[in-house]
Amino acid sequence: MGKEDRHKKPFGGEPLSRVIRIILRLLVTILVWPFFLPRVEGCREEPSDEGCILIANHHHLFDPIFITLFFKSVRLCFIAKKELYNMKLIGWILKAFGAIPLDRSVSDLQASKHIISEIANKKIVGLFPQGTRVSLDKPLPAELHSGLIYYAIRRGIPIIPVGINPTYRLFGRPRFVFGDSVKLSLREGERLNPEEQDMAANEVMRRIYALAGLKYAHKNNAENEELFCRKIHVRPLESRADG
Repeated sequence: MGKEDRHKKPFGGEPLSRVIRIILRLLVTILVWPFFLPRVEGCREEPSDEGCILIANHHHLFDPIFITLFFKSVRLCFIAKKELYNMKLIGWILKAFGAIPLDRSVSDLQASKHIISEIANKKIVGLFPQGTRVSLDKPLPAELHSGLIYYAIRRGIPIIPVGINPTYRLFGRPRFVFGDSVKLSLREGERLNPEEQDMAANEVMRRIYALAGLKYAHKNNAENEELFCRKIHVRPLESRADG
């Protein structure tokens, strides 16, 4: 089996991967769920048969775990640091859930090409554009990883927005709000320069925060929203179940 085939095939073959996913979800439901009592809202139907990007705000280690629990598509795969695969147990779990290994020693362009290839393979790639866990009590990170959001806009790749209200405390009931899936596209004749790409990505994140009833503490929210509405068209998607 070649290197490329190993990346596409789940660890241990599909039956073993399915068993690992079932066991992990059961353990989370029994051991973690009762502690936080998370809630989920919105439609969790897969929006299409094509590759998608699931975009969420990120505040806690359990964010991707609960999203995977609520959105059970076998096509969903999150991005994980390549180093985590060196930890045997964690590596098995990541492979069973189809996680995409990201080598941070390579350039952003190479990493993006790897992720784009997974989208082309009709996977739903889970993405935290903030790049790291963010505290609501602290200022937002200065840099937002906007490249893949802009790629989705240029290529008309469906986006599944998920807003998370991270009340992670005993019985805190953190909320996971799945918004309507959309396709974003540039209006006819429009282009975005690098600065405008960042502005559009920040407006996407502001809307995701708003899903969860949170304020997106960015100094240029008004300018970002104005540019987004002027240059980008938003088209809702129907779920696969709706045809």
